[in-house]
Amino acid sequence: MSPDLTRLDFLTIALVAGIIVAATLSFWPLLGVLILSSSLAIVVLPLQRRLRERMNEELAAAVTTALVFVAFFGTVLFAVSVIYNNADYLSEIISLIVGWIRDAEVNLIYSDLSIPPERVAEWINDQIDRFSEYIGYIIRSLPFLIVQFIVFFLSLFMFILRGDAIRTEFIGHLPVRIVAAIERMSVMVVDTLYAIYVVHIATSVLTFILAVPFFTILGYEHVIFYSLMAALFQLIPIIGPSFLMVFLAIFALSMGDMRSLALLALIGYPVVCAFPDIYVRPMMMGKRASIHPVLMWIGFFGGLAVMGIVGFVLGPLFVALVVSGYHIIIDELKGARDEGGTAPGDTPME
Repeated sequence: MSPDLTRLDFLTIALVAGIIVAATLSFWPLLGVLILSSSLAIVVLPLQRRLRERMNEELAAAVTTALVFVAFFGTVLFAVSVIYNNADYLSEIISLIVGWIRDAEVNLIYSDLSIPPERVAEWINDQIDRFSEYIGYIIRSLPFLIVQFIVFFLSLFMFILRGDAIRTEFIGHLPVRIVAAIERMSVMVVDTLYAIYVVHIATSVLTFILAVPFFTILGYEHVIFYSLMAALFQLIPIIGPSFLMVFLAIFALSMGDMRSLALLALIGYPVVCAFPDIYVRPMMMGKRASIHPVLMWIGFFGGLAVMGIVGFVLGPLFVALVVSGYHIIIDELKGARDEGGTAPGDTPME
């Protein structure tokens, strides 16, 4: 039996709770980083458990963190190198598109619509100013972004190192009656986070596989470059490779290439964009997380709208917890009814 809490115990708990609240408020700008690192730690913990069979706990956690670091920065550097190596090619495409837009603007200005040239120039300058402000914001945020990356990987290491111990200690001090519910929710959390992270990577790989034959049929050069860009865009929530398809559609319009435009609209978007993003991703997530794919999409969109990028993880996670909690309550009510026997006035079934 757990001992009764004395007045000193309550004061101690209140003190610790106050310290936790103060620390949370102090590190509030980094809270999203800590949430992402803890959620990723849950996904990669099985790897650390396997490594612990061959090495000590700290070394296994360090190796796991290092593998995540290499995978992440390797992907980023590879993407940057691909873009850099195709910079001239991209510059040619952008120049053609810009020239086509300028010609369209000239035709629009001197058409029957009679749009004043100063209004068009004002709009263009406004867009340039907004883009410059955005670039300036990124540059000003770079020091804090570096700090976020450092905190992310340091906290990831600690969550991997102490994750199993924290879970064991926490569950070990809970009342027996609630342990089963916590274990059930824990399974749901692990499955949902696995679906969020691992399924995204699988969807990105599928997008690359589908993009290679499509861009080959399209007839454009740099097939691997376009396929890799589509796969990388698939990792971006909501936008996906649709941005690439829109860009190529504008390029096809600027060239007057109606064949490519038709292929992009009839095959490129449905097969390369919509099929992996709208069908495969939610289906795989719903299957692993054991909830309906529509609920997963509600979690994604709702989380992003309310919480930003962190909501991409927390949104589906909260939805999964609500579904899990609902089933737990239903099972508890069913068990209570069975234990209570037949209600007065009911006729027992033969």
